[in-house]
Amino acid sequence: MDDKLKIFYELYDRRRSVREFIDRPIEPEKMERLIRTLGRAQSAANRQPWKFIVVDKQAGVRAELNTVFTKEGFKNAPVVIVACARPKEAWARKSDGVNYAWVDVSIAVTEMIGAATAEGIGTCWIAAIDPVRVKEILAIAEDIEIVGIIALGYPVTELKRVEKTRKPLEETVIHGK
Repeated sequence: MDDKLKIFYELYDRRRSVREFIDRPIEPEKMERLIRTLGRAQSAANRQPWKFIVVDKQAGVRAELNTVFTKEGFKNAPVVIVACARPKEAWARKSDGVNYAWVDVSIAVTEMIGAATAEGIGTCWIAAIDPVRVKEILAIAEDIEIVGIIALGYPVTELKRVEKTRKPLEETVIHGK
């Protein structure tokens, strides 16, 4: 395996959910790269049915937004990104009408999480929230859906390879029939 491939796979070995952050802002140039990564992500039929609301620690609504978190550590994240889906703008599969808005948002967030890990920035996808309350706090339109909130910041402990408990591949991957 060549060095570029090793770097790529090592990146995903280091990626983990971070729930505790140090009090250090994320540099503007790094945030700009992460936001560009969100915008470059692939989406079904290139519809890009998303909206990302970036809320830093100094934002006026942040204290109120912090009330939706069940873990104290998320309140200390220097930045949170509210990932939203716009189903009306998304591609839908013709055979069964399945709407791909949430899939597309998930792809964009996953790519941004990989970029954040490369930058040394920890992330955590937070789904344990009250989406109705988030919409009220941020005045989000009724037709937009909250997929999750991503906490970003420098982790208390270094991002390094950690063994994770995973199901055996034989239980989750099937190679044809």
